[in-house]
Amino acid sequence: MSNRVAISRCKSYHLDEVTESIREVISNTSFPCVKNKKVLVKPNILSDAKTETGITTNPIVVEALINILKEEGAETIYLGDSPGLHSSSFDAHTCGIKDVCERTGTNWVDFTANPVMHKIGKHSLPIARIIDEVDVVISVAKFKTNQLMYSTGCVKNMFGSIPGLNKSSCHVKAPSRSAFADLITEIYKESKCSYGLMDGIIAMEGPGPANGNIRQVGLILGSADSYLTDYAQAMIMGYRIEDIPILMAGKKKGYTKLEPTYPLLDARELVIKDYKRVEIGKEKAIPALIKSNLLKPFHSLMIKIRKTPTFRDDKCVLCKRCVDICPAKALDVVDNHITLNKAHCVRCYCCHEMCPKNAIDII
Repeated sequence: MSNRVAISRCKSYHLDEVTESIREVISNTSFPCVKNKKVLVKPNILSDAKTETGITTNPIVVEALINILKEEGAETIYLGDSPGLHSSSFDAHTCGIKDVCERTGTNWVDFTANPVMHKIGKHSLPIARIIDEVDVVISVAKFKTNQLMYSTGCVKNMFGSIPGLNKSSCHVKAPSRSAFADLITEIYKESKCSYGLMDGIIAMEGPGPANGNIRQVGLILGSADSYLTDYAQAMIMGYRIEDIPILMAGKKKGYTKLEPTYPLLDARELVIKDYKRVEIGKEKAIPALIKSNLLKPFHSLMIKIRKTPTFRDDKCVLCKRCVDICPAKALDVVDNHITLNKAHCVRCYCCHEMCPKNAIDII
């Protein structure tokens, strides 16, 4: 059953309806045994945004899963994430996750507290200590587009196991789309994730993962192979699977076969033809030879042809989150305006993700 991806309809965030939908999904897939085990639930909290923005995993989905884990006999349940700008006061209050922890007696974990260095590919990166201390890790992602990876999902959600600004520096370590996708797959592997569940009740289309538009999709998706959950999401969005860098990187490395079976709803019959997708970048037109590691000098060319962030003075409030998150130090404030050094910009779009006012366009 490991190649099964289950998709269930769920029209609202009523707790009973969500619980029933998640039960249907996990009962038709290889859900891990959690009895007498320590379990980490890892939602997508890109920023502590209000629930109605659709930026974070909805707290009702998280609560429903936690209740099921308790009924299944989990010994201890932990919950945590680390947004790009992770302050010491971050507790996921605004997005409603903190309230879920309080209602369910779940242990909130600070991912920045004493992280452990891991060898990930050719890089050494810190990972939240809790990853090494639990028996089961469940990625609970949000159905969203992504400016850099086109669609985000359960695999990329585990990128959040790297605390705070350590994530943004990964874009300098792996600046091309293909290199970044490779790194994400290695981080996912190191996270030892056991299951990928996705909140697709209210989704995000357009310029995600933070400044897109919400859209009713009405689905819960899940698989023991998180790549297959993300595969189904990309298909429903209307993407060609071969255009999704993380999926292709996972398949190339042998981490997934990308051969899903559908015990419930079939993703091929759920394609949303008018879903607003992120346009596939021009790198696809560059010959595969140039994209190989044998010709790394060409990687900078691949970066420069990507779309560039543009800053809108009419919406900008000079909070400087973009400046703080920029891994290439390509942003500054001059005469009360955000300025971009295009020569330094790696087109990672971290600034776009962190902007709370939708004041950055990618054009």
